[in-house]
Formats: sequence, C-alpha cells, structure tokens
Amino acid sequence: MAKAAKEIRLQGVAASPGVVIGPVRILTGEVAMISRRTIEADQAAAEMERLMQALNQSSEELEIIYQQTSAAYSPDAAQIFRVHQAMLSDPMVIDECRDMIQKERVGAEYAFSEVMDRYIEKLSALGDEMFRARHADVRDLKRRVLHHLLGSEIAPIVLEEPSIIFARELTPSDTVHLERGKVLGFAMDFGARTSHATILARSINVPAVVGLKEGAASIKDGDWAILDGSEGVLILNPTPVTEAFYRKRREKYLDRLQRLEKLKDLPARTLDGKNIELACNIEFIEEAESVIAMGGDGVGLFRTEYLFLSGAELPTEERQVEEYTRLAKAMKGKPLIIRTFDLGGDKLPPFITLPPEQNPFLGVRGVRLYFNGASSLFRTQLRAIYRAGLHGDIRIMLPMITSVEEIIQCRRIIAEIQEELRREKLPFAEQLPLGAMIEVPAAAVVADLIAKECDFLSIGTNDLVQYTVAVDRGNPHLLYLYQPYHPAVFRLIAGVIQKAHEQGVWVGMCGEMAGDPLVTMILIGMGLDEFSVSPGSLPYIKEIIRNVSVEECEEMVAQLFELASIDKIQRFLNDSFRRKFSMEMLI
Repeated sequence: MAKAAKEIRLQGVAASPGVVIGPVRILTGEVAMISRRTIEADQAAAEMERLMQALNQSSEELEIIYQQTSAAYSPDAAQIFRVHQAMLSDPMVIDECRDMIQKERVGAEYAFSEVMDRYIEKLSALGDEMFRARHADVRDLKRRVLHHLLGSEIAPIVLEEPSIIFARELTPSDTVHLERGKVLGFAMDFGARTSHATILARSINVPAVVGLKEGAASIKDGDWAILDGSEGVLILNPTPVTEAFYRKRREKYLDRLQRLEKLKDLPARTLDGKNIELACNIEFIEEAESVIAMGGDGVGLFRTEYLFLSGAELPTEERQVEEYTRLAKAMKGKPLIIRTFDLGGDKLPPFITLPPEQNPFLGVRGVRLYFNGASSLFRTQLRAIYRAGLHGDIRIMLPMITSVEEIIQCRRIIAEIQEELRREKLPFAEQLPLGAMIEVPAAAVVADLIAKECDFLSIGTNDLVQYTVAVDRGNPHLLYLYQPYHPAVFRLIAGVIQKAHEQGVWVGMCGEMAGDPLVTMILIGMGLDEFSVSPGSLPYIKEIIRNVSVEECEEMVAQLFELASIDKIQRFLNDSFRRKFSMEMLI
C-alpha cells in the first residue's frame, strides 16, 4: 500500500481572496539560456535587421492579444499589452542592443537578452513592491522576442481540468492565455499584489497567493492542494481533516460573497444615517473597472510613479494628458484624486540624478524633490493634470508635505503653469481641488495650519506609522516595532481629523489602515470622512460601515484612548470586533 504524501503548508502573501481546492499545474514559462555568439563586423547590420523583424512580429502578436484580452476581460485589463508594444519600440532599448551588436560583435539574441536582464535587475533592485513587480512584464517581453529570434513558438497553455496554476512568477501573457473556466487560482513563488497577473486575478475574482519563495522546491505537477487567497497559504496533499475544514471555509466565503454582492449599489451609510465616502487606491488605469464594479465612490489615491519608473524616457506631457484623461473618463464622473509623483527614497528614475544621501527616506523625496532636482518634471505633470481636468472630477494631492510653506510654493507653481496654458491657448480646468497627504508627524501636528491652505487632507498611514515610531517599515529586523496600533498613531490621526474639521476641510485616509476592518469603527468614531482602500477590500469595509452607528463608534474611541499599550489595544480591537461581528468576516 502506497504511503500517503505528507501535508505541506506553504505561507505566502494574500493577493486575491477566496478558497479553492484542486490539482496543481506547474507552468515553467522560461526560455533557454542564451549563449554569447560572436559575429563578424559585416554581420552586424543583418543581426540588427533580424532583431527589428522580431520586434515587429512581437508587436503584431501583442496587438492580437490586446484584442483578445479586451473581449475576454476588458479594454482596461488589456492595456498592459499596449504598454508592452510601446516598450518594444523604445529607442533606448533598440539603441542599447545596436551598440552591443556593433561594438561587442554579439548575436541579436544575446544582445536583446542582456539588455532586458539589465532592466529586470534595475526593477528588482527597487525597494518598492510595485516596481519590483514590473520585472514580470519585462520578462514577458524578453521571452516573446527571443522566441521569434530563435524561430520557436510560445506553446499554448492547455488545461485538461480545473486547476490551481503554479509558476515561479506568472507573466501577463501566461495569465490571459489560460482558459478562464479552468483556472481555480494562482500561486507564485515571486510576484506581488501589484503585479499584472494578480491584478487580473482580482478582476475576475480568482484567488491568488504570491511570495511563496520556495514553493517550486516542494510542489509537483498534479499535487492535490488547497489555496486560500485570504490567508495567503497553499496546502499540498492536505489531510482529510484539513480538507474538510477548508471546504467549510470555502462555503462560508461563497455565502459571504453573495451577501456582499447585494451591497454593491448601496451607499456606505451608518445605521444612524451618516454617509461616508468609500473610494479606492489604484496604481493602474485597468483597475478603474474594479472600482466601478465594486460600487466605489471614486479613486482616493491614484499613484503616478509607474509613469516615471516603467520606461527609459521621461513621460511626455501629451502621454500624461492621455493617461489621466483615460482614467478620468473611466471613472464616469466620480472623483479621481491624482497624487503627484512620490519619487525619491528608494525610487528614482534613471533620468533624475541626486547627490548621494545617507538616509534617503529622510531626504529628497515626495514634494521635496519638486524643489530639488525635478522642478520641470513637476511642472509638466501639473500641466498634464490641469489639461486632463476638463474630462472628469480630478483633484490633486501632494505627497510628503511637512510644512505650510511647501503648499504655498506648490500653489505658486500652479498659478504659473495656469498662466502658461492660457498664453499657449491650451484648454484646461481652471479650478482643481488641491490636497495634502499627511504622512509625517510634523504635518499631523500642524494639520490645522496646512488645512487652511488646502481643499482636503488625506492621511497616509503607511509612512505616518513609520515616521511616528521611527522604524523603517521595510526593515525585517524591526517589523515588531512597526505598529499601526501604537497609541501615538491613533492620537495623531484623531488630531488631524479634528483640526481639519475645525477649518472646514474634509479628511480621507489612503493608507493600509483604511482597509483594516479592526479599526473601521475607530476611524468612523474619530470622524473620518473618506476611506480609500484596495478595490478588493471595499465591500468588507462597506459591510461594517452599514452595520454600526456613529454613536457606538465614538464610545469605542473613548475606550481606546484609555488604553496605554499596543497589546491592550490589539486585544481591545479583536474583542470588540468579535462581539460586534464575527472573526469569520475577516475571511
């Protein structure tokens, strides 16, 4: 009698919620190693021609994939393949390949592979998850072009039965080439919540887990498995007891989805009638559809850094106008808060050079960069936003504000670029609300003074927590000190809301804390006007809002302010949630 396989539990990062059970199918998606092939000097032109032909063939393929993805998913979801097409025609990439072929006398395959690997390495080195996630896109392009250069074909992916798909890292092409009806879920060793594969997974409600790290060493094709995208786990060869537990968990999850679906078109209104804005944080235009589908009231944070970090060249004003206009139209009149680029720290595009800093996270980043090395970039972005402002309810938000003077200086620049646009007779929106992100303690303390110069404030809790407790949130040795439930954090947040309201200015929150169900009642009790969360978190937060009163939330805040330690606050939040709702609501 064969011995039963041992149950293995792999912990990763929750990327798309839901529980599924089924066989695992492994996708490799790799290309062969490209060896260095030396050519004669008179062969360089022919090699370059081969490369250009492969780029053109790849672009034609991407056009077909774009059309297919538009039909199967949505035009916004397919937009990534338009970006891939643009990357194929990037003159910097082509010039780098030409240089290698001519100067180093190497074959086209080797030159293109090397240039792509350099971009992958640069993206991987960036500390921000979003930009590390982009190297899957470059890998996808590399594989496609090399297949043409090598004369091979990308084999279609055929699934014989509904399966959990495992890959070291899924590319956008892998994801859309899979037959939707047979994909139970996605699991990856690498990847990120912000990779296009996981964005697509969330858009079609398929569970996903990323960051398994060593899954490939444990998983065999055909393994029976449980994937829980809410807990971020993949369980191989589950025992009957484990499988029974997760089958019940899946039933509860599906029941919950049905309940949440009924809330989609209902307002985020408390039991005693207070309406609260419930918006979404997004990073890519293709996510706009999810905001509308989930019943979001708008976009509370649109990060624009990808425009500056995903290409080798500066994004032109016209390209930015096009991007912001497309998003504004996709929002169908709902508010869209565009955060001006938050670069610096660990995120700097190749076309910005700064002197070395001992501590870049306390250095030239966010709004500080606008006055120290990126003034023209800032002005170009503002011009684009004001021009796109004619096509929707666009608002502007400034990152990393520390003082009133920074707001005043930005307003002066805005006045100048408005005058430029008038002189150039370019149509633009005359009035766009201007807001500030409150994400450093100094700004929180003087929130009343900043509010006098702004139309709204939005609390960025990720950085606010980091700077309040003086801990780098990316430092794995100090994660235990990065505590959103620190009493100081709650006091700062309450103070910001109170001071802004005294000046008649509304306050939103676009940090991770806004999507934490355990603190939803606390934030309502403090008077927060707008929650901006990931599209997937939106129905969960709405369900809580619709089942509480402002009065009971205010009582909860009063009790919380009596607690002095993080541990006591953690227990208080857990106990309160369990009494009011059920911990199963956190599935």
